[in-house]
Amino acid sequence: MRKLVLALAALSASLLAYSQQPYPELGAKLDQYFLALAGEPVTVQNEECDFLIESCQDSLVKQYTALKIYDHYLKSKIMGDDAVAVHVARKWFLSGAVKMKSEEDAFHAQLFVQFNENSLIGNPAPVLTLFSPDSSTMRIPARDTYSVLYFYDTGCATCTKETPRLQKLIDSGKFPVTVYAIYVGASADEWAAYREKFTDVTHLWDPEVSSDWQLLYGVLQTPRMFLVNPTGQIVGRGLDTPALEILLNRELSKEEYVYGESGEMERLAQLFQVYGDTLKVSDVMSVADYMAARTFGEGDVNAYKQTMGDLLYYLFSQRTEIYRDASVPFIQKYIEQPEIWSTEADKAQITSLGELMVTLASRTPVGSQVPDLTVPGTLRRKPGLFCKGAKTGDFRLRKLKGNPAYLIFYTASCQACQELLATVDRIVEKDRKARVLLIDMDALFNQNQAKANELLDNFDLSVLPFVLQLDRKGIVRHRYVQLI
Repeated sequence: MRKLVLALAALSASLLAYSQQPYPELGAKLDQYFLALAGEPVTVQNEECDFLIESCQDSLVKQYTALKIYDHYLKSKIMGDDAVAVHVARKWFLSGAVKMKSEEDAFHAQLFVQFNENSLIGNPAPVLTLFSPDSSTMRIPARDTYSVLYFYDTGCATCTKETPRLQKLIDSGKFPVTVYAIYVGASADEWAAYREKFTDVTHLWDPEVSSDWQLLYGVLQTPRMFLVNPTGQIVGRGLDTPALEILLNRELSKEEYVYGESGEMERLAQLFQVYGDTLKVSDVMSVADYMAARTFGEGDVNAYKQTMGDLLYYLFSQRTEIYRDASVPFIQKYIEQPEIWSTEADKAQITSLGELMVTLASRTPVGSQVPDLTVPGTLRRKPGLFCKGAKTGDFRLRKLKGNPAYLIFYTASCQACQELLATVDRIVEKDRKARVLLIDMDALFNQNQAKANELLDNFDLSVLPFVLQLDRKGIVRHRYVQLI
């Protein structure tokens, strides 16, 4: 589960009540949630939007919610948000799961998907075979260089303003890019005249649209501009020249790093797998020390930052006690170095994450006494002659008196939580002294937000499920317990 799960739970619960309330109130709540989602990866936004729609029990509320989400991302000015609109349209409307208000709206949604799904950010750029002025063919975009695909028309009023701006950027020589100027019209004479005042670009056209460029790049109006990186991936779309310049500055900056990529995470997982169940905090630190010696120790600061950043992300992704215990000394030694992590990107991607991890680690650490809080939950224990196997009510955490006692924080919407809850019967059946207190954060956040926030302040609930083991005196013996 993601960090947004509790806020999402609160909003999804409110959806249940809105079948009897005015929709403008629901719309206002959704607008607030869109702000909270802004900047999250598209995959996360897709999942959150799906969850919101699935949470609606009333069909009219579900339709309103789905349409509100679709309309928001359809009209958003944030680059990349159109991918969410494509996802919502395909999964909910085109599949028939939710009806649009009219057949005409459904037809427009289908066209939107067809003309945008091939050229979304992150997709491989569709390869086009176009014609040069001498009638020879060329396949674009090229690999091993940044490519700009600029679709324009000679009679387009906006193009007459955009083309000189793009020409000025090209003339500046600031960026090593190949610009493909693609004429979408069919007049050879007009094209020839236009080429004379638009220089240092690769001019191409396809008057018969044999390459299907309209559909593949969604060119329904001009100008239309894309940026493709050297690996052939679309990294910018719907650009104008100022936005292109900002994006190129970011893409070509030597201080930008991408941390936590799947390949690096798999490599680190394989590295630590060697230790198996014997892994200790000192082992994690030994690996970090070795990496630092082979990078920073040999004068390669860039490799050091990339390696330590990846290791930080890996530690954050692991929900076991050893990795989380190792994160604090690792951060203190390798991340709390302002002379190394000095850029704005460093502060946004590394320093802030390190600070968050240290804060989370300080909440109810091993050896501390559990906070003296009373919370609603369900207490599970082995049934006996004078007790039942489950009791629901308010429980004081320091008075559970299990040996051991487990606190399980979960949400009903979390698949991993459901799998964990299935093990509770085995725990209480195996040990008559065991006590298991189940705390449903979905329900608590909706019924008593103040109490839910109090738990957030005292426990690391950034990802659920979260399990602590206590002794009969309420002392924390283990965190991030894996019961499955």
